[in-house]
Amino acid sequence: MGLKFSNFGKAIVSSAPSGTAGLSFTVEPGKGILFPVLGVSDYFYGVFKDASGNREIVKVEARSADSLTISVGGRGLDGTAARTWAAGDYFLASVTNVALQESLANVNLIALGGLTASADKLPYFTGAGTAALADLSPFARTLLDDAEAATARATLGIPAAIGALIPSGTVMPFFQPVAPVGWTQITTHDNKAIRIVSGLGGNSGGSVTFTTAFAPQAVNGSNSATTLTEAQIPPHRHAIYIGNGSSGSPRPDYDPQDGNKPDTMGYTEYTGGGGSHNHTFTGTAINLAVQYIDMIIASRD
Repeated sequence: MGLKFSNFGKAIVSSAPSGTAGLSFTVEPGKGILFPVLGVSDYFYGVFKDASGNREIVKVEARSADSLTISVGGRGLDGTAARTWAAGDYFLASVTNVALQESLANVNLIALGGLTASADKLPYFTGAGTAALADLSPFARTLLDDAEAATARATLGIPAAIGALIPSGTVMPFFQPVAPVGWTQITTHDNKAIRIVSGLGGNSGGSVTFTTAFAPQAVNGSNSATTLTEAQIPPHRHAIYIGNGSSGSPRPDYDPQDGNKPDTMGYTEYTGGGGSHNHTFTGTAINLAVQYIDMIIASRD
């Protein structure tokens, strides 16, 4: 997109622009192809010329076969004046001063021109209108001249077949619903945890599935029977009755003062030491021997 050039762009004018302000003209049939192909925003500079040596530089912004369109404001450029031209005059796609000045004023070209070239260096842009040099090793050049991926892989020593990179039988973890193309899901291990080991990998063990082992576990059990000694019970005493036999006393009808007086109360001595004691609890064991698969962690040398 921008300024365009072409070789051998010369043709006789078939219909000239109208006066000094016209913008449309044609050249002799079949000769339009000698002028640049223009896309959106493309343009080129051309020169009208007659037998008397008069010239006018114009800016052409569009071409369709042999029909050309001059840009608005594109008449009488680069020190020339707009003139009236006629059929039979010439039109040339010439290298003009204005075209060269535009080309040389390109900031990207100026940036590249400001670099000091040296062996094994590659220019590259660091921004708009700025450039620098990067190292380009001999090996990098052997890769840059490869025309397709197969040749590039051969240069890098990469096998073409994916199977050569990952040997058959290699087991790898995947975080996706199904195995990728070229892989077969292993269903031997299911509902198990992953264990990292420092020794050999590839083993498995355990007896309880993952979800069973790590589900809520009820703890049920009972205390074992414990017989307290006299030293372990709190200090206390017992009351006894002495009377006429109705109180249940082992000494009925005993009262040295007035005979058969009932309900006389007496007490035993205090006994018990209030010491501590233990209870042994036996409950249902929680089995956390979860099933696992051994894996290893390795770092490439």
